[in-house]
Amino acid sequence: MSKREKVIKRASEMIAELGVKSLRVDDLACDLGISKRTLYEMFGDKQELLYHSVKEILQSEAEEIKAKMAVGYSGIPALFETFDAMMARSALRKRLTENLAKFYPELYERIMTENRDYGLTTLRETLNNLVKEGLISEMVNIDLSITMFYYTSMGLMRRHGRLVLPDGVSELEAFRYTIVNFFRGIATLKGVEQIDAYIEQKAKEKR
Repeated sequence: MSKREKVIKRASEMIAELGVKSLRVDDLACDLGISKRTLYEMFGDKQELLYHSVKEILQSEAEEIKAKMAVGYSGIPALFETFDAMMARSALRKRLTENLAKFYPELYERIMTENRDYGLTTLRETLNNLVKEGLISEMVNIDLSITMFYYTSMGLMRRHGRLVLPDGVSELEAFRYTIVNFFRGIATLKGVEQIDAYIEQKAKEKR
């Protein structure tokens, strides 16, 4: 790991623990045993350091989710597990993005735009593969589907902790309900059978 990578990793850890606004360049330099000048030589300014550090948090999250998705699931259920993992991490993401929007609006727009583009591209590739596997209908408008689904799911995640739900229903259950019914509407018969088997498995795990 290069010195620059070590700085980004440590800064991302401090941001996750303290928040974006509380990260001070002086504290980071002291923690790493290097000079403040060295940090500025590496990144130019604090916003560029924050950019790379927040991206590190999001990238680490994406890698953890990808690893979880690869274990024990395939097809549409693998996608459901991915969204479950994202929902489980939504509190940190919500706090991070709200602080960015409040204190660093330009940086927020930059990161959110890149994150949106990455998310839409990944979802498009996944749905196209599910079409090839015969799990999603060939009649589906992929671009429209991923756009509507992306903004719906991101909206639910950003409201983490603020959803008003029926008694006994958790946010994860509500999120999963939304996802399951969305995909049920665009799935083939084979895909619906896979979805039903996944729901049955989750119900058994809950008992």
